Amino acid sequence: MKKHSHSRVFTKYSAMKNIYSICNTYVILLLLLTKYLYSAILHTVRHENEKEEEGIIVRQQRVVIVGAGIVGLSTAYALLAQGLKHVIVLEQEAVDHRRAASHGVSRLLRFEYGTQLFYSEMVRQSLDRWHTLEHITKRTLYTPTGLLVLGTERDNFTQPSYQAMQELHLPVERLSRQDCQQRFPQFSTLGNDIFTYNAEGGILHASICVQTLKDLIIDLGGSIYESCRVTAITHDNLLRPIRIHTSTGDTLIADQVVLATGAWVHRLLADLRLPVQLTRQYLLYFAGLPSTSFGTNAFPAFITADLYGFPLYNSPGCQDYSFFKAASHSFGSSIDPDDILPTEERVLVQITKSLQELLPALQQAELVRVDSCMYDVTPDEDFILDHIPYDPRITFATGLSGHGFKFGLLLGEMLGSMVCGLSSPVPLERFQLTRFSQQHISVA
Repeated sequence: MKKHSHSRVFTKYSAMKNIYSICNTYVILLLLLTKYLYSAILHTVRHENEKEEEGIIVRQQRVVIVGAGIVGLSTAYALLAQGLKHVIVLEQEAVDHRRAASHGVSRLLRFEYGTQLFYSEMVRQSLDRWHTLEHITKRTLYTPTGLLVLGTERDNFTQPSYQAMQELHLPVERLSRQDCQQRFPQFSTLGNDIFTYNAEGGILHASICVQTLKDLIIDLGGSIYESCRVTAITHDNLLRPIRIHTSTGDTLIADQVVLATGAWVHRLLADLRLPVQLTRQYLLYFAGLPSTSFGTNAFPAFITADLYGFPLYNSPGCQDYSFFKAASHSFGSSIDPDDILPTEERVLVQITKSLQELLPALQQAELVRVDSCMYDVTPDEDFILDHIPYDPRITFATGLSGHGFKFGLLLGEMLGSMVCGLSSPVPLERFQLTRFSQQHISVA
C-alpha cells in the first residue's frame, strides 16, 4: 500500500510539473509579446515626437520665443531649421517696429575688438552665416564697404585689433598718415597716429535682415503673433508646462521659453535684478553730402574713439540711403523703455561737433533727422545667455545692444542649442550669469 501511495504522489507531482512547465512557457511567451508590444508603442511615440536627422535626435517640444528682434527671430529660425515644428514668436508691437533695437537701415559689421580675439572669431562665424542666408534667400543682406579705424597707439584698441585681424588672416592694412589722407581725404587725421583699413568690414541691412527672417520662419511653419505683449509667465511647478499670459487675454502653453526682449528685459525678469543698464542712444542723419565723396566707392565705414558711421549707399526698399548716418557709442542716460522723452539737445550738439571735427564737410551738411534707440548693456559689455537659475526651461538673452546685431544668426544657434540640449557652436561659459558677483545680482 505504501509503495502505491508513493507512486500516486509521484504521478501527481509529475503532472503538476508538466502543468507548471506549460504555464511557465506561456508566461515567457506572454512576457515576450508584452515586451514586443511595448517596444512597438515606444517606437511609434518616438517616431511622432522625434526626428532623426544626420544622427541628431531633435525632440518635438513646444517652444515660445518672446521678442521678435534679430535674436528672437534668429533663434526661431535656428530651431525650425533643425527640425522643431512647434515654434511661436510673440512680439509686443510689430516686427521691425521703430523702437526696436533691430530696426533701421544699417548695422556695422566689424571684426575689430581690440584684445578680444574671441569676439573677432565670432564675427567671422557670423559673417559666414549671413552669406549662407543670402545664398538661400537670394537677398542682399550685407554690403562690404571696408572699415577704417583712426586711433592712437595708447587706446588699447586699434593696434590690438590690427594684430587680431592679421592672426585671422583678414585683408587688413596698416596705413601711414599720408596713406590715409590720400585714400580717404574726407577725414581729418589730427589727434590720431595709427590708421588701419579692413576690407571685410561693412554694412548689414538691418530691417531687411529682420524681414527676411520673419519670412523664413513663416515658410518653415513657425508662427509670429504681433501686438501680443507677454504680461506674466507661470512656471512654479517644473512638472507642469509653462504658461505664458498675454495682453490679448490668451494663455499659451510651452515646454521651453526663450526671452529675447531687448530693453524690456526687466519687465519679465525683475526678480533676477540683472546687472543690465538701459541707455538712450542717438543716430544722426545728415543730408547734402556728395555721393562721389561719401558713397560706398569712395568712403568706408569708420570707427574713431566713440564715433562710428557709414557711407551713403543704396538699400533696397529704403529711402534713407541718401543720408549720411553716424552715431556715438558712448553710453547715454538711463531710460525706461516705455518712456517718451524730449531729445537731449546738449548731447546732439556734442556729437555733431565731434563729427564735424572728424569730417569737415559735415559743417556744410544739414542734420535732417535724429533717431533714438536703446541699449541694454552689462558692466563688462559681454552678453548674458543663460537659463534662469530656478527653471532651466526658460532661457534668456540680454546685454546685447551696441554690438549684438551682427551676431544675430550665430546667437540664434547658440540659444537654440541651449533649448535642445545640444552643443553650442561657441562656448557659453563666458556668457553665463554667474560671472557677476552677488553684489550685482540676487535671485528672489
